[in-house]
Amino acid sequence: MIAVPEDVLTDYQRLVGNRDVQAIVDYSGPGARRDTVEMILLQQALHLGGSTEVVRFSPLNSYARTFHEVESGRVAASGTSAWAADAVDRKVQLSSALIQEGEYVVGLYTVATNTAVLGMPIASVVRQTAVTNRAWVNDYNVLLRLGFKHIESAPTFPMIARMLKAGRAQVTLMSFKPTPDLSLTLEGIRLVPLQGVKVAMPGSRHFLFAPTPEGDQAMRAANIGLAKLRAEGRIRRAYEAGGFFNARVNDWTLLNPPK
Repeated sequence: MIAVPEDVLTDYQRLVGNRDVQAIVDYSGPGARRDTVEMILLQQALHLGGSTEVVRFSPLNSYARTFHEVESGRVAASGTSAWAADAVDRKVQLSSALIQEGEYVVGLYTVATNTAVLGMPIASVVRQTAVTNRAWVNDYNVLLRLGFKHIESAPTFPMIARMLKAGRAQVTLMSFKPTPDLSLTLEGIRLVPLQGVKVAMPGSRHFLFAPTPEGDQAMRAANIGLAKLRAEGRIRRAYEAGGFFNARVNDWTLLNPPK
């Protein structure tokens, strides 16, 4: 059993449809985003690495609980990537990196109807309230370093979207999307990025595997497969299709360049 957030599973099902996951080489389509293409990459990597186990996904909305369930061996792996820094002192195994140090760049997103924030200079934006999941330590720390003094927490991304819609917060960090305006619509709530600015996220991201014989076997297969996928350029292609590696923001100002 592999844990994934419920909203990601829904979009994954839209993206894959009736296609054979192992035959997918075009990762674009409705529902494509970082998380959903990672679910495809994991299955392809396991297959290329020699695994014959049937992959079953289990909805699990809490990032912190995903670590706990993998650590305890109740699920074999995470279906989407996690920060390596969050795995420190946890009894989980990490795959080779899907997203390497320096590759992760995101936007500051708000609801499309919040024209006030969309028109603000960034010095005013950081005086607004941001929202993230407190368990996403990297996101929280990046918001602090950007200058946000008021940061709310919500346990799932749909709840973050609802807080933005309700005006309880104004911005959140989110990876770019492949839609024409880089937007994401979640539960009828349309989120759009503040134009012209982007944010670097430190660290690398990996699949989590349980410290069990099943988890160990799956991790070995996944690492073999991920090496093959990277050599073929398919990991990059998948993230481009999901909008995560996005050429449209190449010229946007990086708010936190490396020192």
